Amino acid sequence: MSAGSEMVLDEAELATLRESIADVLTSECDSRAVHAWLDRENDLGSSLWRQATDLGWLGLSLPEADGGLGLGARGLQLLNAELGAHAAPGGFIPTLCVAQWLSHVSGFDQREALLGAVVSGEAAFAVPALLEEAKPLAQSADGGTVSGSLEVLGGVPEAAGTTYVVVPVASGWAIVHVDGVAARLDPIEAWDLTRNLSRLECSNAPVVALIPDGDGKAGALLGSYVALALAADSVGAAKGIALRTIEYMKERFQFDRPIASFQALRHRAADLFIKIATQESLLEQAVQCLDNGSPDADMWARLAKAGASEAFVFVAADCIQLHGGVGHTWEYDPHIYIKRARLNEALLGSNRALREAAMGLLNQALDEGRTTTELNA
Repeated sequence: MSAGSEMVLDEAELATLRESIADVLTSECDSRAVHAWLDRENDLGSSLWRQATDLGWLGLSLPEADGGLGLGARGLQLLNAELGAHAAPGGFIPTLCVAQWLSHVSGFDQREALLGAVVSGEAAFAVPALLEEAKPLAQSADGGTVSGSLEVLGGVPEAAGTTYVVVPVASGWAIVHVDGVAARLDPIEAWDLTRNLSRLECSNAPVVALIPDGDGKAGALLGSYVALALAADSVGAAKGIALRTIEYMKERFQFDRPIASFQALRHRAADLFIKIATQESLLEQAVQCLDNGSPDADMWARLAKAGASEAFVFVAADCIQLHGGVGHTWEYDPHIYIKRARLNEALLGSNRALREAAMGLLNQALDEGRTTTELNA
């Protein structure tokens, strides 16, 4: 289960790709469009899914042999940062992460069909909302069906065809097809309306694919991809709302001056970007470790998620204050980001638990005489 060979683009090529994604999202997913989505006045989720399919975003990370661009963890980081910056709705994180995971695990026969369905936009994935803490569902004696319930992230209605859910079972990880009968998703009302949370109910649901995980490495890798995507979303979103807040501060006048000219507020805004920059460095470490197949990739991914999601909460909350009283109102953007930040903070597992897991991995590295700060060549 190695990291595999990924395509390497230089900084100029990555910047061009990032700008192309940002341009599409700026045009299709601006503040007005997101607010209309929250009021259920447009089909932004569906239209973004179609755009992502047509532009090849769903395959950015996947190996070229699987119909992707081969950008690996770098692709997850780049795309999710831009989706976060624009508070884009949809089930991109679970679908992109599971697809990347399936391209790197072994022991099942449905790889080509499942990855092909993702790249074509015909399938979406959901994962346990608290992936690191999820309890195994009951599995039949022959391993062919599963039963039980689980809260999941994903199950997007904008998927053109099929929704699959990855669930833990005693022997590893099972992929279940949501058919509305043996396996159904019941929506859960959540404060973040840009995401889909549901309760999966399985009653002898057929297993589409079974990924064995006797040593826990497959599950750890899936958790690392989800952690990385959440960290990228958090960093991108924190930067996005901070930039919007600065623009607002330039337009809002107090005492016949824009509040952006007040030194105390300028220092507060600068502090936000210092906090974001710190988390960008930690995220970069996680990206490189995953793409280089570092034995410490799981540790850095979990640290990146914990740090980035907490920084996002801080930045979003401060942006509400910098907007003044209107920062809490429905018409402005900060409330969208603080809700997304709080959900990011809760997803995958508690940040305290993630840091404790990272500490265990650090102790293991020290016992083995390895440094965790150097990257593989």
